[in-house]
Amino acid sequence: MKKKTISQTSPLPIYDTDEVDSLLTLDNEYFRIFEYQPNRNVLPEYFHIDYYAIEILLEGEMHCSINLHDIHAKAPCVITLLPDFVLHVDSVSEDCRALILAHNTQFSDDLKMNDYSYRAKQAARAYPCNELTEKQTDTTIQLFQTMQSLLQQQKNPNVRDCILKLTSSLYLYLQGCFIDFYERQATRSRSEQLTADFFGLAESNCLHHKDIGWYAEQLCLSPKYLANVIKNTTGRPAGAWLDDLVLLQAKTLLTTSRLTIQQIADRLGFKNQSHFGTFFRRAVGVSPKNYRTNVTVPTAS
Repeated sequence: MKKKTISQTSPLPIYDTDEVDSLLTLDNEYFRIFEYQPNRNVLPEYFHIDYYAIEILLEGEMHCSINLHDIHAKAPCVITLLPDFVLHVDSVSEDCRALILAHNTQFSDDLKMNDYSYRAKQAARAYPCNELTEKQTDTTIQLFQTMQSLLQQQKNPNVRDCILKLTSSLYLYLQGCFIDFYERQATRSRSEQLTADFFGLAESNCLHHKDIGWYAEQLCLSPKYLANVIKNTTGRPAGAWLDDLVLLQAKTLLTTSRLTIQQIADRLGFKNQSHFGTFFRRAVGVSPKNYRTNVTVPTAS
């Protein structure tokens, strides 16, 4: 499969701007909404997500993974992406088409939906892809179209507030569509909730904290108790999950960044390049340098 370099300044590096239609923005990276038809011949391997994004898949299907979740997304459905997620796209169908809303952390803070945000983030980590009914899809499209119309009238001084309120409405509407997933979280056993809390912490902190002791401390547990919970709930040791999350970040940086191997080792929190190389070779079977030569990465400017 042909690889294509990704713009390092794009607010959503997953999407090549050549393939984006009807891009509308509010203060550029603050808020963006657009239509997208992915080109199946130029899919890179891994993408590190830096923004909050809602993707409504209107047509077609996509095979991908989000962090450690394998996903077969089939239209109509909604895919939720959070900062620090790693997306790996395996394939997309010929007719794949999506609507995408993306915004940065400041926009998220301005929404002032703290309680909803906490629960929504937990749900997105556990269930990043959810099916939509035809009626739900129609309502979601109407909200998108209203925001698109407003973004074409930015001389109106109230457009920013309108976009904030409409985005809040979209999030609350989707929460209502998937209320069973939120209720499922509420009925989790203690072990299931602790496992979810562990993964929520690990996805954001695995580069700086690779020892289960830190996570146990954050959750007010003993390391042995947390290790037993993770092993009993998932069937794998906590350390193996942490290694997998670090490996995802390593592959992403190797395939999409201009960083040297040493810089990547530093970014991932390894003591030195040799330590990183040993870790990567043990997990993947090749050195970081050899892995990188199999894909196209951006060249230094």
